[in-house]
Amino acid sequence: MPIPAENSAWPPAPWDEAYKAYALNEAWQLGDTATLEKLYSSDRQAAATHTHRGQAYRGGLVGAASKMFWGRPVPANENRTRIHVPAPADLATLSSDLVFAEPPEVALGADGAKNENAKKRLDLIANSEAAHATWNTMGELKAALGATVITSAWDTSVADHVWLEVAAADVVIPVFRRGVMVECTMWTEFREDRSQTVYRHLEHHEVGSIEHALFRGTETNLGKRVPLQDRPETAALADLVNADSRILTGIDRLTCSYNPNMPTRAWRKKGVLANTGRSDYAGLHPLFDALDETFSSWMRDLRQGAGRVLVSDSVLDYMGPGMGAAFDTGREVFAGLNAPNKPGELLIDKVQFEIRVEQHERTAFALYREILRAAGYSQSAWGEYSGAQGTQTATEVDDRNKASERTRDKKILYDRAAISRQASVALELDGKLFPGKGGGRFEQPTVIFPDVSQEDPEKLARTLSLLDAAGAISTWEKVARANPDWSEDEIKTEVGRIREERGTVPDPTTFTGVEDPGDVVPGE
Repeated sequence: MPIPAENSAWPPAPWDEAYKAYALNEAWQLGDTATLEKLYSSDRQAAATHTHRGQAYRGGLVGAASKMFWGRPVPANENRTRIHVPAPADLATLSSDLVFAEPPEVALGADGAKNENAKKRLDLIANSEAAHATWNTMGELKAALGATVITSAWDTSVADHVWLEVAAADVVIPVFRRGVMVECTMWTEFREDRSQTVYRHLEHHEVGSIEHALFRGTETNLGKRVPLQDRPETAALADLVNADSRILTGIDRLTCSYNPNMPTRAWRKKGVLANTGRSDYAGLHPLFDALDETFSSWMRDLRQGAGRVLVSDSVLDYMGPGMGAAFDTGREVFAGLNAPNKPGELLIDKVQFEIRVEQHERTAFALYREILRAAGYSQSAWGEYSGAQGTQTATEVDDRNKASERTRDKKILYDRAAISRQASVALELDGKLFPGKGGGRFEQPTVIFPDVSQEDPEKLARTLSLLDAAGAISTWEKVARANPDWSEDEIKTEVGRIREERGTVPDPTTFTGVEDPGDVVPGE
């Protein structure tokens, strides 16, 4: 999609439908209860099909959504306890931690592996601490909103190298061809104080160039295109673009890569939306809502469970004619009971509601388990919510963690492709913008994610010892299993050190060419 015409609807169809879903997921992630109330109640008020006890309701799926805890109207002059539990935010953080807590390593291919300058530039772009922080942010955004876009960025006044940035799906309008993004428009809003005016900066990426445009419009209309100098945030771009408001990249590749979280399910038959990603929250909104209702009910029990003593009016302090009666709030006895009683008789009663701790806790834990299961994570990911399990073996504990690892492996497929593609683009741009420092076009880099599961060292040592005693494992394999993140050269060097320390020199009278299978790199 090129830069839209003036006074176009915003966001443009069919992305207006997607943006409603993005707004709802963002509200759940942020815990924005005011927005949740607005989103869940707006459809009911806009097109009510019936009323019940004076409140407007709508039938069908929308009506069902409006009956959710955050969509129910609160009668006037009634104060209800409503608490949000940040389970959606925790779910996005969990996803990011599983994939990016230990950052991936981006390495040059065979044609650049021995180019030290190129390796240093790639490390600045994709393996630095700043890049690792970007990956963590990307992990949370794509889990909550369903997709992100990785973009190559540069500013010679800020850094002497290209770097990678991430934009969430709710500020991106991609163009797909055969499932691959071939164009992309990203946008940023700037709002005037106490005004309905909305400025939007649109940044359109296509092969060979990036076009920048600034529009002044309203909440739902793009409005009129204005000079970039009209906003301080975009004024600096006016000196960088050409007469067509474009920055030429000088390369034949797109300067951004689409990175979905998981394949979409709800939009698979909806044209261009079929290529968007799926949020971890897909199908979980009712569970989030029920969890909030459970904790709100729990807190209501606590409030109502505060003991109260009811007494007759005769113990209240009379304030004088026309002034009524009053009581001291510091007293243990403060509530008046207007009931007939004999002279001199003091009526006393008490109110003590039950606080249903166990019932609420079990309900909340069950909801936590269902949220994790539906999102593809192990029940132990947030702690132990499965009740009394008794003593479990290490194998049983490992099995309970497999769901998270399988989900992580599936997400990594998309992360690896997007990071590799855009790291290669950024390195090529770096060679053109900062010539002579090592950047350039090389084979697409490899992206290596560390294993999420770390085998218990004591258990691994016992296993290797038993295999060694049975003569069923080579020195090479022992070193490789003890150090799963080592390269073949590192393993070979360590095998040599072990042989040297043990003094295992081949006997020339019996040596047949290979003294130990560990001396030979597999495949050679």
